Amino acid sequence: MIKKLLLILLAVAVLGVAGWYFSPKRGSALVPEIKLPENLSTASKIEEKPPVEEIVKKDNKEVLRAMAAEIISRPVMVSAPLAEIDRKRAEAKIKEISDLIRSDYDTIYAWYDLGAYRRVIGDYSGAAEAWAFGALIRPKDYIGYHNLGDLYGFYIKDYPKSEENYLKSIQNNPQNIQAYLDLATIYESVYKEKSNQTESILLQGLMANPDNLRLKSALEDYISK
Repeated sequence: MIKKLLLILLAVAVLGVAGWYFSPKRGSALVPEIKLPENLSTASKIEEKPPVEEIVKKDNKEVLRAMAAEIISRPVMVSAPLAEIDRKRAEAKIKEISDLIRSDYDTIYAWYDLGAYRRVIGDYSGAAEAWAFGALIRPKDYIGYHNLGDLYGFYIKDYPKSEENYLKSIQNNPQNIQAYLDLATIYESVYKEKSNQTESILLQGLMANPDNLRLKSALEDYISK
């Protein structure tokens, strides 16, 4: 039953889901930055899930607690070529964060942390689960959605899912400058079917943030090409 609910959770993440871990430079995390080779972008694929109409009732704490327990019980799957000291540190942090979640699944920053460390070790499926659960318990937040947009766009290379999550992050927080910039980069550089939307997403960002110099500079650079 728990596994079924977990699958449902990930389905919702695929259809419309979700940084605390993003910084002015895309993809930075509040953990020691470990540069991953480009060919690791497909190291951990997210399995497709069937669509569903709803997950669990909002106030069903027992179900949410069980789902959280299922997520943190996942084996730590290291696929990134980390130094031994970095791998051990990441695994120790994942255990520490999981213990915190076990005592209180509603601690949102723990889910951000868990997703970040799972991503660092190359466990993209685990990162997606963590951030999607964060979006489930904080649907009006923008951070989890942003992290999912980053994960799908710059690591897994699933651009439609990346777009969906970045747009949800922007909807929840129109002042999330990095989301506009990241999505513009994806449109222009890799999501060729949507390359004609690069200018429009930057203009959307400027409408919500008219004095932002980073958005102005990005738009000017794009127009001048």
